[in-house]
Amino acid sequence: MSALLPSYRLLLNDRLPVILRPLTPDDRERITDAFRRLSPESTYFRFWTRVQGANPKFIERLCTNDDGQHRTWVIVIENNDDIPGVGGGSYWRSEGLEDSAEVSFTVADEFQGQGVGTLLLAVLWAEAQEAGLRQFVAYVMDENHVMLTWWANLGAAHVKQSHGGWELTLRLDETLLPDTSAANSLRRRLGFLRAAAADA
Repeated sequence: MSALLPSYRLLLNDRLPVILRPLTPDDRERITDAFRRLSPESTYFRFWTRVQGANPKFIERLCTNDDGQHRTWVIVIENNDDIPGVGGGSYWRSEGLEDSAEVSFTVADEFQGQGVGTLLLAVLWAEAQEAGLRQFVAYVMDENHVMLTWWANLGAAHVKQSHGGWELTLRLDETLLPDTSAANSLRRRLGFLRAAAADA
């Protein structure tokens, strides 16, 4: 049995009702709009460029099924299509490393600080483990202090990159998570996802 359900109805930290589900090819327009709505700072931190919006080729790749090489989950507001999305997270298998994947997140500016990143990490973590992955790698800019602190509080190893930014490696092993607020929130979300699947 899969460790995950096809979708989840749940509440963010501010009690907003949302749906967590995998991205589908029908989401191309939604994702394009969501990236276009990001602030210049959020765009810069996510894509390392100040050009607004995402490259259409990237969106096409994001929405295309590629035999398990990547997975993307999104969070949308329940019964509200006026806002294209709350956030999304993806992992992409690393070339030459069977047990590793690069992970990235995008959270709409108005929903940052509501636990969206933690929820997306939890669902990607659970699915990646089922797919045989053992670690996530993320790349974060020097200026993105919020994300650097978050990864540090999850126990990720930090390696400074010669071209700028940081490579962060997080083992997908709950026993290695530290006793921090960020790590405890991740544990709770992982427990919720697994319990919901077990009760289904």
